[in-house]
Amino acid sequence: MPRGTSLHPHRRRTLLVGAILWTTAAASLEAAELTGRIVDAQTGQPVAAATVRIEGTTLAQAAQDDGTFTFTNAPDGLLELIVRHVAYHPWRRRLTPIGQPEIVRLEPLVLRGQDVVVTATRAVRGQSPVAFENVTRQEIDRAHYAQDLPVLLALSPGVYTSSDNGNGIGYSYLSIRGFPQRRVSVLVNGVPLNDPESHEVYWIDLPDLAENLQDAQIQRGVGTTLYGSNSIGGTINLLTQYTAPDRQIAVSSGAGTYNTRRFSAAVNSGLLNNRHSIYARVSRVLSDGYRKNSWTDLWSYFVSAARYDTQWTNHLNLFGGFEKTHLAYKGIPRRFIDGDATFTFNGRHPTGDPDADRRYNPFEWKGEQDHFDQPHFQWISEYHPDSNWHWVNTAYFIRGKGYYDQLRKNGDFAVYHLTPFSQNGETVETADTLTRRRWVDNNFWGAISKLTRKSGRNSLTAGIEWSSLGARHWAQVRSVAPAPPDFRPGQRYYDYQGGKSVATAFVEEVLAPAPWITLTSAVQGSVKQYRLSDDRFPSALGQLVKHTTTYSMLSPRFGVTVGDPHGWSVFTSISHNSQEPTNDEIFDPQDYWADARAFFREFDPGTGEGRQPLMKTERILDWEWGLAYRSGRLQAQANLFHMAFENEIVYNGQLNDDGVPIRANAPKSVHQGIEVSVTADIARGLSASGNLSVNDNRFVEFAEYVPDWSHWGDYLPIDTIVRSGRIIAGFPTHLANLRLSYDHRYFGLTGHLFSAGRFYIDNAQSRAASIDPYETIDFRGEVKLEPLIGWAGIDLFLQVNNLLDREYETSGYLDDDGTPLFIPAAKRNVYVGLRVQL
Repeated sequence: MPRGTSLHPHRRRTLLVGAILWTTAAASLEAAELTGRIVDAQTGQPVAAATVRIEGTTLAQAAQDDGTFTFTNAPDGLLELIVRHVAYHPWRRRLTPIGQPEIVRLEPLVLRGQDVVVTATRAVRGQSPVAFENVTRQEIDRAHYAQDLPVLLALSPGVYTSSDNGNGIGYSYLSIRGFPQRRVSVLVNGVPLNDPESHEVYWIDLPDLAENLQDAQIQRGVGTTLYGSNSIGGTINLLTQYTAPDRQIAVSSGAGTYNTRRFSAAVNSGLLNNRHSIYARVSRVLSDGYRKNSWTDLWSYFVSAARYDTQWTNHLNLFGGFEKTHLAYKGIPRRFIDGDATFTFNGRHPTGDPDADRRYNPFEWKGEQDHFDQPHFQWISEYHPDSNWHWVNTAYFIRGKGYYDQLRKNGDFAVYHLTPFSQNGETVETADTLTRRRWVDNNFWGAISKLTRKSGRNSLTAGIEWSSLGARHWAQVRSVAPAPPDFRPGQRYYDYQGGKSVATAFVEEVLAPAPWITLTSAVQGSVKQYRLSDDRFPSALGQLVKHTTTYSMLSPRFGVTVGDPHGWSVFTSISHNSQEPTNDEIFDPQDYWADARAFFREFDPGTGEGRQPLMKTERILDWEWGLAYRSGRLQAQANLFHMAFENEIVYNGQLNDDGVPIRANAPKSVHQGIEVSVTADIARGLSASGNLSVNDNRFVEFAEYVPDWSHWGDYLPIDTIVRSGRIIAGFPTHLANLRLSYDHRYFGLTGHLFSAGRFYIDNAQSRAASIDPYETIDFRGEVKLEPLIGWAGIDLFLQVNNLLDREYETSGYLDDDGTPLFIPAAKRNVYVGLRVQL
């Protein structure tokens, strides 16, 4: 496709559609307004997270932290309002919208004080000095179809996502403010989800996770998280579904482009004997993927059982998934995407079919697959003797085991510990083809205890965390041609034990010296110990490496919030945090050519012990400023941030043989920018929301050291390339979302415009190694079938992604020889779904 700076026809159509949507908004009528506040009938305290719904319409929302709710587009005349919360009897009343707020008093099903959702580490509007966004269950229902959770969360400010297979089902990735997901702390019911060794989040191991969520909160910056993986770019707090007071059966199914299919079934027992409840769901998601050979086959399960007593609440959760997918993490060059017939990539020319060339996946071997199973076990116990004390204890176990197969050509026998042999008078030391299987077997245990004492608007929280990981990594050669006479299929070529232990203590105090001011201070101290042992196969230098490396960290935070949470408010905060290198950044025993002397300041070749890793801990000083306004019909907020780094661990522009980015320390760097978001009820049934983030992520001081492989041999010169002042690779220069929604009694329509700025895939800041700015438009229509069939609870929806059939890429990297490679995204695709609730 032609490229340049002129306005592309696709972009003109994008702007035209946006203008039409806004014109429609301006032409709409005024709405009736219904406001209210939900409180406990016995204590008068606000009830948060209750579901408020207007019967016979698509209008529903979750109550705010202070129990308030507002419908500015409520129907005229008499309507029926229904309020539900798992710990209270349902509330139902017929009323007419009036000027005064409706006070909803809920009667407890069990004795008061039952916090049935885990709210640890969550920010509170008008109190917490942090930039954050809440994604409610209603918003999830309005956007979810079959896509991975990162794709759904990309509606939030400063969040960018991509996927290997192009259509967001399979291996998907998320970044916040330019920080990849390994530097974002992810919690599920307060339990850390990041892999302890790599800090990565493997969303594919929890397929269809969005269907299990009650809501999600996305914090940007260091945030309020005081345990788990240290938050650098942000925190994602996920709360899974809790049981509803009524018995329910829910089924959803759908199908779409690229042979995408999804089926889900759930059952909710409601409250049994006013004390017990059980919720269970199973689902399956399949897709061929946009790119060739990028299919996914995903199973998901979720089971939750709860017991409610006078002062105790106990939850047992079991969830996870089985995943099989064809690998597709390698990109393709621009000339191949553009169909240059003179160009050769991976031994083939472009076909001349533009769509087929865009969808090409270099992994053509059918066996290039990933298989993994990761069940999560959680026990969450809450003790709440009165309204002032709250003690939460969580114990968890995550078991992960799986493998992926790969085909490699021209494999060096030495790397795979194969024996060279003679054939036709020549010594064979290289395999023409070789298949390998790489395994990981993890056991991750942990416990968290948190005690909170409240006194009015003041609170003091203290807690501890402990976790331990044991991980076995090994790899096998499954086949080789030509094969040495002594070759045995399945013989190993690396095998080692990794591990990590974490102990954390934290305390947070919230003081409200006046109704309009809140002071928040917190400190976290942690000790983390990495272990590498039982390395059974020597490197090229004959090294068998082991190490025990300990990191001690202290993270203080302070913030001030001033104003009224129901009107204007401002906040400022300063936080200091650190994150240690990952296990493979300390030393990677899977790399046969790795020299331990290049990873440790001290290395004993006699014992194989490495000490004082050269990869440094990154440190951040995060300044945040925020301004917010809330009224019945308008919510707006703006945030400024300045994040100064020492020794930031940055992407170096390339991937290793496993598709993992190569990283290095940058002595000084900065991430700064502005984020603005607005939500408005414009007229009857019509609402709009939008956000914009402008990012300035750049090096203050950094030099890349690049080997000159053209001189490979006894002498290997190193080129030093100064990157100071350059943009840090891996994130668009700006992100913007605009959504317009129209809700009628029996149907709803939503349009979503997304815009991303230029995306550099290496630190040279060259246009040839960048992704052009792009815009996409998605559309969703929903209809209730009750008027047609006379049966409530059956909804049909249509999701159209990339409505204008735009061609664009979402991510990329540099090949070994410096060639930019890109991951194309799906063109126009459609999904049709049906939901039934009984």
